Amino acid sequence: MAGQNISKNARREGSKELLSKWGGKIMMKSVFEKGKMRHFAVCDKTGNEARKPRDLM
Repeated sequence: MAGQNISKNARREGSKELLSKWGGKIMMKSVFEKGKMRHFAVCDKTGNEARKPRDLM
């Protein structure tokens, strides 16, 4: 699944289930801070955060 191009919105909606290297699901989250939307990926098992889901795979 890492080889496919999936938009941020599609990842955020949960249309594809991505798994991290630690075995948890990768969830996309969005936070509004400093006047901008910031999107990041979080592993639900370990709580690790990364800018892109690929960094957690």
